[in-house]
Amino acid sequence: MNAKVRWTARLAVVLLALTAWLPVHAAEEVVTPIGKITTEHKGKFVTIEGVIQSERRFKAGMRYVVSDDTGKITLVLFDRELKQAPGPDQLIEGATVNVTGKVDFFNTEKQIVPVRGTDVVIVKPAPPITPMAIGAIGSGDVGKTVAVQGVVAEASNFSAGFKLRLGDDTGQITVTIFENVFDALVKPEQLNVGATLSVTGEVNTFGGALEITPGSASRIRVVAPPARDVRQYALSQISGNDHNAIVRVIGEVARIEPFDNGSEVLIKDETGAQRLRLYQVVAKRVKLKVGDKIEAIGRVKASKTGGVAIEVALPSDVQVKR
Repeated sequence: MNAKVRWTARLAVVLLALTAWLPVHAAEEVVTPIGKITTEHKGKFVTIEGVIQSERRFKAGMRYVVSDDTGKITLVLFDRELKQAPGPDQLIEGATVNVTGKVDFFNTEKQIVPVRGTDVVIVKPAPPITPMAIGAIGSGDVGKTVAVQGVVAEASNFSAGFKLRLGDDTGQITVTIFENVFDALVKPEQLNVGATLSVTGEVNTFGGALEITPGSASRIRVVAPPARDVRQYALSQISGNDHNAIVRVIGEVARIEPFDNGSEVLIKDETGAQRLRLYQVVAKRVKLKVGDKIEAIGRVKASKTGGVAIEVALPSDVQVKR
């Protein structure tokens, strides 16, 4: 056997070994009805085709509920694969997708997990959603996906994210943005009072009030950035009489004290001192240390037991002055 023949034979052996080692999934072509997938398929590769019914961000990626005429399955895309897949502006409710991936189960939830983002193909883009007037949204729209556009009138936070009060000429509605969606925004600082936003999301109710919950950052678009003019106060000017007023203050961080739900930051200027109250969802996104000179916008809260404090709604409402 000459050298060329020996080399060719060795190369064939190596290629055969590599082929046996690699997961077999790229060659899957037969579409399996989702309803036919059972626990017997766990760990096996299948190809499915269906329509995205919903989308939801989780810490390490995105989950999409995909359905066909026979059933539904959760498409799990981790961030690494998500970067290779069609953009999040295409992987939205109403899009038809063809997916090849490994079958898994989370409790009783059927899942398909692609090895590569390129194993997710858009077969048919989602039909556009016609924007509607905010005032036209009613209880009959709960569970539906709607698109609205309006100006942010108010911002607040809660334990798992942020709430924006969005309004147009017909009314107002709360837009609830969970932390994982907020952190995926390209410019989260532009989501503030005065900004004009286009939002697509599911209509839900909380505490008897209607709200819109976008499932991903791609469902929030800044039409016009915020133009906010808030009166600046010297720290000594603020008292209990300013309860619920929105104020802008500048001072130096003198002390940072954690409490159960966040941190209280004592700031001082040449006139006096005041407390900034940063709840955890804000505090963990704002890195402060004693001696920092900061500018902050917040709502004055006064009570007999808690005294006066300035509550900060959004992380971008605290800026360190360099």
